[in-house]
Amino acid sequence: MSLQPPPHSLDVLAMGAHPDDVEVHVGGLLALAADRGFKGAILDLTSGDLGTRGTAETRRLEAQSAAEILGVPRIVMDLPDGRFTEEEAHRIRLMEEMRRLRPRILILPSPEDRHPDHRRAHRLIREAAYYSGLKNYPCAGAPWRPEALAWVGGENPGQPDLLVDVSAVWERRMAAFDAFGSQFTQDASQPPTRIAHPAFRRGVEGRAMHWGSLRMCAWAEALWCEKPVPPALIHLLARLESPA
Repeated sequence: MSLQPPPHSLDVLAMGAHPDDVEVHVGGLLALAADRGFKGAILDLTSGDLGTRGTAETRRLEAQSAAEILGVPRIVMDLPDGRFTEEEAHRIRLMEEMRRLRPRILILPSPEDRHPDHRRAHRLIREAAYYSGLKNYPCAGAPWRPEALAWVGGENPGQPDLLVDVSAVWERRMAAFDAFGSQFTQDASQPPTRIAHPAFRRGVEGRAMHWGSLRMCAWAEALWCEKPVPPALIHLLARLESPA
């Protein structure tokens, strides 16, 4: 399933191992980007077919609905859930997507997370982002390397490097989160999971409230990155928070 992004470069591409990963962390940033006229998109490495709840088709439909709520296109690569690796074949597929989409800024999964797919996805994407800029690498498409990489928080990530005020789009951001009913809705007929418990949603809200308190706003989302903070990231976040 692919809602095709425009043929020119993307401003920001948020990437996750599974459908819903991006919405958990940076749905507000993407909604703001859409509202401010930036070209954003979501790329899921897998369709999440190994998940305890929901089928691959259900999750595709939920993912499409969430992307439409946020106002961005979505690409699902269909790498094997739980079994994608850092091998060259998978890296080249990612490199081809990066050369096609030409994102200025990449947002990655956390390098430290309880889910092995998230950790592995961070490493795979980061390597692909580097190698996609090498003109002599045997890979389809013109060389392209993003100007900046950032990533979302995982387990005990520490203080964020960047906070973006998403108060203006918070309800829409959570509507996109709630579009994944198979994953985040408590249902006695389905196997219990950590993310389906109401406490998980409250945790997402509580985290955003805490980060908002650091920015003196209602709700905020957080990013981490290498230092010094890349100028492209500083510029993007400043533009996102400028008056519409």
